[in-house]
Amino acid sequence: MNHKEKESVFVDLYDLYKEGELEDESMEWMKQHESLFQKNAEDLKSKTCLKRSPGAEEESQIRYMKVYLSSMYICFILLAIWMTVWFYF
Repeated sequence: MNHKEKESVFVDLYDLYKEGELEDESMEWMKQHESLFQKNAEDLKSKTCLKRSPGAEEESQIRYMKVYLSSMYICFILLAIWMTVWFYF
């Protein structure tokens, strides 16, 4: 593995490493490379936390789904009324 690949693996496993949920061999590898990549992993994690605002995107999606479901419900009711009138007369 080259340096970039090792760093990528370390960053991916860093959260599990901090929680102690890795196997023995992986934990040993992380300990060996902690001095090299720990700062990069923490910096990357803090940057991704700052980029994402948790409420804005989900709120927009929820609003979209409410409008979509409401419009589908209205279409269903109108179709049911139209079919009732069509078959009744």
